[in-house]
Amino acid sequence: MGFGLCVLGYLLIIFDSFYAGVIGWPLLAWGFFKLGKVRKSFFASCALCAVCTLYSVCELLDLAKIITLDKTGELYFALHLAYILLGACIHLIYLLSVRDIALEGGDMKIAMNALAWLAFTEFYYALCIISAYLVKGGATGSEFAQIVGNVTIIMKYLIGFTNLWFLYGCYTKITTASQMEKDEETMRRIAEKEEQKRRKREKE
Repeated sequence: MGFGLCVLGYLLIIFDSFYAGVIGWPLLAWGFFKLGKVRKSFFASCALCAVCTLYSVCELLDLAKIITLDKTGELYFALHLAYILLGACIHLIYLLSVRDIALEGGDMKIAMNALAWLAFTEFYYALCIISAYLVKGGATGSEFAQIVGNVTIIMKYLIGFTNLWFLYGCYTKITTASQMEKDEETMRRIAEKEEQKRRKREKE
């Protein structure tokens, strides 16, 4: 269905600070594109992931000295803020979409977990925005800024691996259930064709 690709992409995005997002975001976009065939709202996440890819590519090009980003300027701050907001929107869309799929399949556990991870994830992105403004305002030396920065770093990996595990659960449960339904439908059609052939032979 696409959850497998999302797992691989998300794993790389967790380490986006090491520029792994250049590969991670396209993989995640591809996974969401495939999931869009099940629920169209995933297409929105796919498009947003494509935009995030551009940000990661620019960061990598800056590292390679191919382009130069003024990381103290207003434009870079606006782009960084937009990147954070895009991440928040991607998680909002995909987690609500997963919840809807789970509800349709009668899996209340996955549905409730999706809402729980959504709340924690959006709280993390709120901390990212606060941290970005503290850095821009030159308040990084204050005790409050240090606390926010440390909590944000801890939550980045905590939320990242929690969502990764959740996506893997969707891959093993939702995808497997969907495949079983397809297999059952295929077997039913084969059985119907065989029955039609048998009746035809009896008439002859």
